[in-house]
Amino acid sequence: MRSSPRNRPQQVQAGGHGLTLVGLLSLDLPAILSALFVVGTLIPSSLIVTLGYLPLGFLYGTGGQGNMDRLVFEGAEIPLVAAVAGVVLLVAGPTLYWRVQHFRQILHAPTLVHGQIRSLNFNPLEFSVDYVYWFQQQAYAGRNVIRRNHRREKRESLRPGQDITALVDGFEPEASIVLELYTRGDGGR
Repeated sequence: MRSSPRNRPQQVQAGGHGLTLVGLLSLDLPAILSALFVVGTLIPSSLIVTLGYLPLGFLYGTGGQGNMDRLVFEGAEIPLVAAVAGVVLLVAGPTLYWRVQHFRQILHAPTLVHGQIRSLNFNPLEFSVDYVYWFQQQAYAGRNVIRRNHRREKRESLRPGQDITALVDGFEPEASIVLELYTRGDGGR
């Protein structure tokens, strides 16, 4: 029978965990989706607002294979596109900023603490891990959601009831990530 991670109160400053901000963001489903919405909105809307058209078939047209097709916007269509782009950016932009700040905060001054996986959840887009961890004699619950990754899903170190290591922001202990989920190595596999 496993001993409860709560009985292991030592907290060690994290040093060589090997995680980077870009690496964390590349796995984080909310960050990926919001980045896609930001880029997917900014590029076409800026072309429409500045040029009045979208250059379709741009690569085909530059190769000397014929005329470049254009999707032309006129009159009230341009302000409508700008308004829709503004609404999308008002949602996706702050979400992306929040995810970047969340991970920067955890990586800035992390503390390694022990925890335990409560459950794993799968759907076609995401893989999430629900877990509990103890920081300064207080229990916290966390959830990490990453894009679907079959290699990580099969790790022996990611099973319900398994002991894990959480990287916790010492100033805001609710902000945490499961180290075994985000590291490159196969952990227990």
